Amino acid sequence: MNTARSGCEVWSVVRRLVALAALSLIPATALAGYKVYEKDDQTLEVGMRLQPRLEYSRIGQISGTGTEWQRDFMIRRARLKLNGKVQGVSFGFEWKIDGTDQIGSTPTAAVENAWFQYPLNGSLSTKIGLFDAPFSRDLLTSDSKQLAVDRGAVSAVPSALGLVDNVVGFDLRGSMTEGHAQYVIGAYDNRVVPGRRQDVPMVTGRVDLNFASTKDIYQDAHFGDDRWICLGVNGTVQSSIDGAVVQDSLSTEAAGADGMIDLPFGRGRLMVRGEINAIRLVAIGPTIDRNSTIMMIGAGYLMMHQHLQPFVRFDRIQGDTPIGGTGRDITYAGANLYQKGHSLKLQGDLQFVSGNNQSLDGGRLQAQIDF
Repeated sequence: MNTARSGCEVWSVVRRLVALAALSLIPATALAGYKVYEKDDQTLEVGMRLQPRLEYSRIGQISGTGTEWQRDFMIRRARLKLNGKVQGVSFGFEWKIDGTDQIGSTPTAAVENAWFQYPLNGSLSTKIGLFDAPFSRDLLTSDSKQLAVDRGAVSAVPSALGLVDNVVGFDLRGSMTEGHAQYVIGAYDNRVVPGRRQDVPMVTGRVDLNFASTKDIYQDAHFGDDRWICLGVNGTVQSSIDGAVVQDSLSTEAAGADGMIDLPFGRGRLMVRGEINAIRLVAIGPTIDRNSTIMMIGAGYLMMHQHLQPFVRFDRIQGDTPIGGTGRDITYAGANLYQKGHSLKLQGDLQFVSGNNQSLDGGRLQAQIDF
């Protein structure tokens, strides 16, 4: 490997990302969510999320065994949102066109979230429709409030099996001790497994323990002076999944634990988040059992009057992952620049993958407006 040439490539990508970041420092006006209707016990709010992104990634050459850089300038996410309440019933709706001008993507309009939540009593409710399954803090943290530009492997690998991510179903959810203990359990369709192969729904449950603040527990940067100390455990199982042949059937199981602290530290705020998920495919028939373990740890320090947050995140995938692939370690390092919290910000990170003899594997710069 030519070290000098590799170093030049690294700095070339960094310089391009930094140049665009400097242009983004021009002050801008942030927007808040708009409440367009409120009468009696009915409310309606509208919102939007837009994420333009410049991304450099290392890919294989068209011919030969080497690698080259691929540049992609895209609209990673474009969302329109509605939420509100009717006669005490909360609802949410999100419509998306993701990946516009993204290489290898064919953007189409689709529903991302569509749900309503009935209160059963003061601390218990049922949620019905399309929404995130209660598994993985990484997944439950919106992609608009992540530490790095995108989510990590701890939610991406289980989602590839349909174990989490947006699902259709219903659950019961509640809280105790003024929200310091929260729980949810539900039954859902697996949107990856063909419908005719599913004899029983996927059952998923989660418990969150919040030892400090109970507000907005799923985000990777909080602002102000409050303290967050959170611990979560969750599990999911789906049995009697028909295989490719009559004699073949399997069940998928996953369990995980995660934690997050975010509190004032020195002249800023320190945020640390960790997660580990274990996945098991149990087969009856010619398919073999497979096991995977995925973990992550990330940390960021919010400083400069809570506007700048340097961060680092480490992902590890080991075992039969992503159920049939090879294990690897991935490190992300970057910074978030907040002009108006998560409503208006700029994110950038660099990606380093172990074991491939490359000094840098990618870089991303993303702007966001979200209200």
